[in-house]
Amino acid sequence: MVTQDQQKKLRQLVEVFLEENTKMNLSAIREPEAIWIGNVLDSLPLLDVSESLSVADNPGTLLDVGTGGGFPLLPLAICLPEWNFTGLDSVQKKLGAIQAMVDALELTNCTLLPGRTEELAHEPEHRDSYDIVTARALAPLNVLLEYCSPFTKVGGHIVAWKSMKVSDELQDSLLARAELGCHLIEQFEYELPEDWGKRQLLIFEKTSETNPKYPRDVGTPKKNPLL
Repeated sequence: MVTQDQQKKLRQLVEVFLEENTKMNLSAIREPEAIWIGNVLDSLPLLDVSESLSVADNPGTLLDVGTGGGFPLLPLAICLPEWNFTGLDSVQKKLGAIQAMVDALELTNCTLLPGRTEELAHEPEHRDSYDIVTARALAPLNVLLEYCSPFTKVGGHIVAWKSMKVSDELQDSLLARAELGCHLIEQFEYELPEDWGKRQLLIFEKTSETNPKYPRDVGTPKKNPLL
């Protein structure tokens, strides 16, 4: 349940995002209401699956891989103040813009991590360390899971934001899911206001430790995905 204060801060997020987006191109979406629906509201369906993820009962850690303009990182950090959030991106300038938004919103539960997923996922402080790993508009599933699963605790979850047309991706990810110990447990459908239409969250549970060879070298998962 989003409180009145959180709702106010989510609206403030739109304002500070617009300001940062004039300084560097974080998003092609530039109208306030479009940002509200297409970025802020689109980030929040994770709150609706909080029961299956044990979000409400057990505050923990969430890593947003390829956080880009800060979505879903910032809306979730606003709405889940007891959780600790980390936003990972390889573009330092984007992280600088997100840090400016974190400061403007006075968020104390959000830190930023610069670097490549293929390298950081092999570092002991990040490997098998996060309760939830999120990815929105990042990559096809077979690539996304190789990026995300090494960061996720055994028993933790990977949440991917996807359109309704993912049958091919799901089929192509069968080997990746088996190889990386990721079990699809839920496809949560939701509908955004106006003409934005239906979307879904794909929720995977990590059921076993990731083979140490994953993720492979920088660029390899994208160039040569697990098929």
